Amino acid sequence: MSLKPGKDQQTYVQDMLESARQAAGYVRGMSFDQFWDDHKTRDAVAMRLQVVGEAAQHVTAETAARLPHVPIQDVRGMRHRISHDYGRVNFRVVWKTVQEDLPPLIAELEKYLERQRVAAELARKIHGLAPEAPRPRQGPRMGM
Repeated sequence: MSLKPGKDQQTYVQDMLESARQAAGYVRGMSFDQFWDDHKTRDAVAMRLQVVGEAAQHVTAETAARLPHVPIQDVRGMRHRISHDYGRVNFRVVWKTVQEDLPPLIAELEKYLERQRVAAELARKIHGLAPEAPRPRQGPRMGM
């Protein structure tokens, strides 16, 4: 799978994490009935799951191997289902995904990104380089 110019694997994983956090946040404190009755929230959660899946589409096999507890194929499959058959999306499955699958996904992505940060920091120290300046976010932009 080829990378888009300007994005690296860490950026795709960060995109997955941010959208997963947003989806989980949208339903925090809600019951399924409240979720079901709130069309905007259902649409927003579905969109965030699509973004998680789209970023997962660009995760290489090498990166996926470093994320053994992240079901990359399932994440991609959810995106495919929402994107190509939205009218038949089972929002009970979406709800279950957000409630049961996103918390461990978020935890795994956070651990991966922290390991990457520590490894990069260690490599910079070993090579006597200055700490890396924070990069501006290059996350997904709608309509761009």
